[in-house]
Amino acid sequence: MKLLVVGSGGREHTIIKKLRENPDVTEIFALPGNGGIAADATCVNIGAKDIEGIVKFAADQKIDYAVVAPDDPLVLGCVDALNEIGIPCFGPKANAAIIEGSKVFSKDLMKKYNIPTAEYEVFTEMDKALEYLETAPIPTVIKADGLALGKGVVIAMTRDEAKDAVRSMMEDKIFGESGSRVVIEEFLTGPEVSVLSFTDGKTVVPMVSSMDHKRALDNDEGLNTGGMGTIAPNPYYTEDIAEICMNTIFKPTIDAMNAEGRTFKGCLYFGLMLTPKGPKVIEYNCRFGDPETQVVLPLLESDLLTVMKATTDITFSGLTPAVRITLPNPAVPFATTWLLPVVTNWALPWPLPGFACSTIDEKCVESVVVFPFFCSLGFILN
Repeated sequence: MKLLVVGSGGREHTIIKKLRENPDVTEIFALPGNGGIAADATCVNIGAKDIEGIVKFAADQKIDYAVVAPDDPLVLGCVDALNEIGIPCFGPKANAAIIEGSKVFSKDLMKKYNIPTAEYEVFTEMDKALEYLETAPIPTVIKADGLALGKGVVIAMTRDEAKDAVRSMMEDKIFGESGSRVVIEEFLTGPEVSVLSFTDGKTVVPMVSSMDHKRALDNDEGLNTGGMGTIAPNPYYTEDIAEICMNTIFKPTIDAMNAEGRTFKGCLYFGLMLTPKGPKVIEYNCRFGDPETQVVLPLLESDLLTVMKATTDITFSGLTPAVRITLPNPAVPFATTWLLPVVTNWALPWPLPGFACSTIDEKCVESVVVFPFFCSLGFILN
């Protein structure tokens, strides 16, 4: 069975390693992949947003199944395009990927279907947003509407910080058109939880919880990033809280997307905050989170390809008893990912100190697995 995985990061490397466990897999192509992925798949210099190139390659190679991992190609309709030539995929179509592609859409969805989230206002004009901030509660949260590599969120601790964030998004366009609309949101407090879940649009099965550390620099003094590190399972996510989330957030979200004619199939990521008033949604992602995937997928006992195909074929309900999670050894309570800031300026809209790394010592501690991010393979990763 020939597989194609779209993407080039540590998340995609983790997915590929897990897919290789299936004995029916004969070949995996990564588009574009990276230097680390090259040890486990054939990397091809086709960018993740080059939908036409991906489709042509998949057709030429007679790919049996594709996994579209990053947010950009999902929102751009990569799954739709591959389906049109008869290639089944893991991941949502564009009309469902909007749940991440537009924060305005997701906030309005939650409001319409009574899914707990922070109070918010939406602005399309900078002057009105700045006027609102004159009296808005502080701290507050400023979010660019569209995709911004996981960095389009500013937690503003002062009124001036909030105004600067709005100007940078709406006037300076640091996130391009993604900042044409902004969401100004209530600042919530409590532990954060990330829950990745498999769904075929009818049944939803959460994976083990995780905790993502988003802010850069020591003591969480830096800006939000796509993720500086992760642990799993999340120590704050109890069985009682999981049941509440299933009944008030997970199932209602799947039902809401169906009611809107936007059935979601694939991996739906729930970014939650456990507030004093109960769990609330901070964000949705339409795909496996990065870096959460690197600690969550290795704990999955079931065969990943079987699970993925079941979500695609809408046969997940018959499979769910077999979707087991292997928890870490009690002597080692957490699976942990550390992200080293290696050439970090590549993906950040602000400077962050980093260092270059050309080799990895092969004498690593046993049980440590390295999933490289953005390492060169001799061509530009795009």
